Amino acid sequence: MKQYKLYIAYIVIALLHLYSVYANLPTLRYISKPLICISLIYILFKETGFKRNIDKLVGIGLFFGCLGDIFLMLKDMFVAGLASFLIGHVLYVTAFIKQSSPKELSRHKSYILVAGILASYSYYLYTILQPSLGPLKIPVILYIIVIAAMAFFAYTRKYQTNLTSFIICMLGAILFIVSDSILAVNKFVAYIADSGLYIMSTYILAQFGITAGIILDQKK
Repeated sequence: MKQYKLYIAYIVIALLHLYSVYANLPTLRYISKPLICISLIYILFKETGFKRNIDKLVGIGLFFGCLGDIFLMLKDMFVAGLASFLIGHVLYVTAFIKQSSPKELSRHKSYILVAGILASYSYYLYTILQPSLGPLKIPVILYIIVIAAMAFFAYTRKYQTNLTSFIICMLGAILFIVSDSILAVNKFVAYIADSGLYIMSTYILAQFGITAGIILDQKK
């Protein structure tokens, strides 16, 4: 990670955004939130040059994450935000699949346990949300499935990359599930105090983890 000044800039943007959420500063929030993914796209480009398909896929995924961030700040644009993040996760899934090896997975059966844990949690989350989903039932089900798949395929990279890349990327995927779970419960089930800080702090770390994991993969 040679571009250390860019990482410092990302930390500054992230802290400014978290402060805007904590202090309820709408103008700063509207400016800083899109910069989270924009800065990560730039970092990814500077570190990788977008030379590989997986770099490009994650870069485009971050772009859709940026669109999702913008839509979620706008009134009555939740579905558009959901769709944007859904596309972003599909792109992450595609990138992770390109780094997965069925042959290696067949030698290590731990993926079955991971799939079971993710499926169980996804179903549990759905049962909590289901009574309040109304017309959003199908989109939310689809989103839950896709984000669980994103975490699963982040795990299947384990035998095709270095340990640091795997761990950081996997943590990013897990934190994405945590962030989206808090958002969903807060929106559909019950108010969670300081939910904005919890959602954004985990989200910031999640997007960074996925980006950094792909960057570190170059050093395998």
